[in-house]
Amino acid sequence: MKKYFSYLLKNIVKLLVVLVVSFLLSFLTIEFVNQNRAYYQATFEVSNIESFNDELLLEEDFLNEIKNSAEKYKNIDVEKMLEKKHFTYTVEQNTITIQTKIKYYDDFFLSSSNSVGTRAKMFIKDSVLKIAGEKNKVTFNNPNDIVERQKYINRWGFSFVFTGIALLVELIVSIFLYNKQKEETKYVYDNETMFASCFHKKYWKLSVNPFVKVKDITVIAMLFALMLASKMLPLPSGFGDLGISFTYLFFAIICMIYGPVYGFVVGVFSDIIGFFMPSGGGIFNFGYTLQAALTGMIYGLFFFKTKVTFTKVLTARIIVNFVMNVIYGSFLYIFVYYVDDTMTFSRYLELVKSYALLLSLPKNIVYLLPQSLLLYYVIKVTLPIFARFNLVNKDMIIRKDKN
Repeated sequence: MKKYFSYLLKNIVKLLVVLVVSFLLSFLTIEFVNQNRAYYQATFEVSNIESFNDELLLEEDFLNEIKNSAEKYKNIDVEKMLEKKHFTYTVEQNTITIQTKIKYYDDFFLSSSNSVGTRAKMFIKDSVLKIAGEKNKVTFNNPNDIVERQKYINRWGFSFVFTGIALLVELIVSIFLYNKQKEETKYVYDNETMFASCFHKKYWKLSVNPFVKVKDITVIAMLFALMLASKMLPLPSGFGDLGISFTYLFFAIICMIYGPVYGFVVGVFSDIIGFFMPSGGGIFNFGYTLQAALTGMIYGLFFFKTKVTFTKVLTARIIVNFVMNVIYGSFLYIFVYYVDDTMTFSRYLELVKSYALLLSLPKNIVYLLPQSLLLYYVIKVTLPIFARFNLVNKDMIIRKDKN
């Protein structure tokens, strides 16, 4: 048992990544579901239904007048709300029921759902009272809250439950992997040429060794050229303007051979040089350079001087897809292309959330497994070739009897 806990401590980074990614993935997924499914409902009675001009509730000019009456309503998208028919009402005798989608009330994932509910409540209340006037008495069925959330899933509760399940699965898998690898650990991981993790002094010494052989310079130059060439052949992903390419395959192989430090450097140069290529363009920002550099470091940490398994490949891709692409990439994209002097922080977070949930997250979920499988099999096929030229340790080769 002590040896197993020691094994867990050595893989604490992987465990933390599983927890963080599981929580963020479930939280963002539920937020996306709530934004497109949940709605607020308000029911009230009026004393004189004939004098209550309910048609104004669907008038864009009237709702914009209410919106412009208070600063707290400024982010309510009245035009789109009416265009999508997500602000509706029904009349039964002298009782009126209003339904409006939650997503139009600035409910980004860092905000308090209570504050958003209050904003929706006050917006509906102001609209109703303005139509009713002073003579027509209005009685809300739920006078304290006015609005009730319908078809709403508790994002925090669901995320903690999902994360707990993911942790349990990870512990079960780690027991299986521990029992499967404990016999080969002494043979494979000698902490001289092969390492179980990056937490070793000699690991970092090997990762910063300078190129002294013409062979190394030639190999990295060829792989770097292929990496840049693949950038010129982006494929449509089916998610807006986001594309996919095979650049990550050559990038991961470079990092596997030469380690996280050189992976970081290659990421810097690939982004800078790639910007000036015909397929580049856009706006140059060092934030993207840092993103590429950190991606190279992640590949190096998982593949350099260690036995490459599908679990490691999948974990590396999870970090790249969800941490670097979805979270970091979404904040960076909105910052580069949309932020100006007039944008508020709340509006910035709202745009980040919309971009992440509608484009970046779905794309990275859909392509996670195919990209991981392709990378795993490319590494599996090329490792014997690199081992023959003494570019990698032969123990890194994935064999059926040891994997």
